[in-house]
Amino acid sequence: MKKQLLSSALLAITLFLTACSGDDSSPINDGGPDTYPNTSFEIGDTGPGGGIVFYLAADGHGYEVANTLGLAKWEDVDNLYDAIDISGLGTAIGTGAANTELIVNAIGNGNYAAKICADYEHGGKSDWFLPSKDELIAVYNHFRSHWDLNIEVNNHWSSSQGSNNTKSWNTDFSVNSATTPFNNWTFEIQKDQTLYVVPIRKF
Repeated sequence: MKKQLLSSALLAITLFLTACSGDDSSPINDGGPDTYPNTSFEIGDTGPGGGIVFYLAADGHGYEVANTLGLAKWEDVDNLYDAIDISGLGTAIGTGAANTELIVNAIGNGNYAAKICADYEHGGKSDWFLPSKDELIAVYNHFRSHWDLNIEVNNHWSSSQGSNNTKSWNTDFSVNSATTPFNNWTFEIQKDQTLYVVPIRKF
C-alpha cells in the first residue's frame, strides 16, 4: 500500500513539473507595434488602429490607412529655395515611418504634412506616419480598386523627397492610372504647394 501511494505521489510530481516547464518552441509572429497572426487581417478589414487595411506584406506585416486629415505643405517655407535637403529619405514600402521621423527631426515644430501625421492619434494608436512614395501608391491602388476609403480624390503628399531639396513626391487620387502615364499621376512637386495629407501605420 505504501509503495502504491509513493508511486502515485511521484507520478503527480512528474506531471506537475512537466506542465510548469511549458513549451516555448512555438513561433510567435512579431507584427511590429502590434502582434497578430498572419491570418488575422485581410485587405479591406478594419485594422488594429481603426484604419482600413490596404496592404499585406509577405513577412506577415500589414499596413492600414486612416482618413485624409486635411491640407498642408510638405515644408512651410517663405522661400522655396530655403527648403531643407533631408538625406536618407526612402521611397520603398517600409520606409515611411523612418522618413517621417527624419523629416520631423529636421524641420521641428509646425503644421506641415509629416508633423500632422506624426502627431495623429486614432484607435488607441499614436504611431501613424506620412507614407513613402511606394506606400502612397499602394494606398492609391487600393482606393482605385475598392473605393472603401474616406480619402479626398485629389493630390496627396508622400514622405519621399524628390530629385532636389525643393521637391517631394505626390500622388493624384483623381487620376485613373490604367489610362494615364505614370508621371501624370505620381510625380514630384514643389514642397511649398498645399496638398492633402493622409496617415498610415504598420502593424
